[in-house]
Amino acid sequence: NPHRLEKGLFSNIADAFQSETDDSPYRFWLASCAESYLRGSSPQEQLFAARSGLLEHLVQDITSDRLHCAGSLQTSFDLLGELCKGNSDVLRLLLSMMDEECFRKLMSSAAANLVDSNVFLRSLLLSMERIASGRLVDPYSDQPWRGKSGPETRFYLTQSWWDIESKPAEQPKQTWRSGRRAPYSPTKAEVDNDQARTTDWFPEEHSTASLLNMFARGDVGPAAASVAPAERSTPSAAGIMGQNGWLFAPTEHHNHNHGEVDLHEAVYSPNTLERLAWFLWTNQTRFLRDLLSVVNLRNINHENICCLNTAVVLSIFAYRRDQLPDVLNELRELKRDEDGLRDDLWSRNAANSGGRNNNEDDGSILYNFRELLWFWTEYYTHRGRDRLSLEFSSHVRFQEWNEVVSKLMADNQQEERLSLVPRPLKLPKSPYQRASRIVDNAMYGTNRH
Repeated sequence: NPHRLEKGLFSNIADAFQSETDDSPYRFWLASCAESYLRGSSPQEQLFAARSGLLEHLVQDITSDRLHCAGSLQTSFDLLGELCKGNSDVLRLLLSMMDEECFRKLMSSAAANLVDSNVFLRSLLLSMERIASGRLVDPYSDQPWRGKSGPETRFYLTQSWWDIESKPAEQPKQTWRSGRRAPYSPTKAEVDNDQARTTDWFPEEHSTASLLNMFARGDVGPAAASVAPAERSTPSAAGIMGQNGWLFAPTEHHNHNHGEVDLHEAVYSPNTLERLAWFLWTNQTRFLRDLLSVVNLRNINHENICCLNTAVVLSIFAYRRDQLPDVLNELRELKRDEDGLRDDLWSRNAANSGGRNNNEDDGSILYNFRELLWFWTEYYTHRGRDRLSLEFSSHVRFQEWNEVVSKLMADNQQEERLSLVPRPLKLPKSPYQRASRIVDNAMYGTNRH
């Protein structure tokens, strides 16, 4: 009976989640159930979940001035990220709730709590890059799945994927960084297949703009505004710049990091996709710097390795746009600007800290990044299920993850412009190269089971 509709399971879970207090032990588990549903949902189901009141509740919870209980903020950010991921309609709905103060509070809270929020920011980055890039061809989409150089080329892990025969691509190979459109139109079989698969991650987005052109005047495609641009706001100085130099709003005559940019009118409104694109573009170096400041080789664990993965995603997209060398140079400039204060701190704490580690310049963000990438390689090389998780959550092939990480780890031997350090570092021995317990037992005459 359409006049007596009852709430389904997800609606009841969403209502129960919103009714729980901040310190409730059930809040996390209800959020986990909602996230599991959203990971396999269609764009229409994502939009339904957002309109159930869940989206507004999460924004109000994150932007509230109260102190959050341990883990509560991360729960809200993670659920908000799954709710928005890959869905331009939900992003528009989210931004339609924003005024200048709300946008600043949301992004300021994210910038100040990166361990809790980096998955949400990664979701925004993945979504905006997908929207902005339109139909540019992924350079790996037409690569064959059969390896020709041995097991090291097997970037996909399930046997069914490995056995699939690849077919030559009909369109000429192009790269994300070429800036050219692929002369491609879907076949009838592809259209029918897309319509049958209602749970595809990304809804179709007709955008021909690059991420830069989304917020710059004279863009090559239609504006991707979420709502009609509001009257141009004039935020205060505190609203423009926040935690560690993050910029939340453009000034009237804004100079972009990479040169003078004539901004689109919609960038000055906090409820547009242009503002969100501008925010992610402008703060990408600060974002990378702060991610690498909260995790290092000595404290990395299963809770904060997501910060490292987000840093790699930032590097992947910068590499696609051929801007990764510029981002790395900006990181070096940030380090030089902070050297004076850093040297003072080292001199005060050297006696108590026992000195620095074996790497000559481990205070550098780039040295720390290089050490973390060694850990990343050791971790994911031997964890097939986690590699698949990276692919499915980001829709970026592990082959591309691995390629960008390898270039960053070249240590000035192959890719000088992308090298993080000028010479190889002294790194720990791989735990996977150590003798196994059974070998140790044979050597020392023990037989412990």
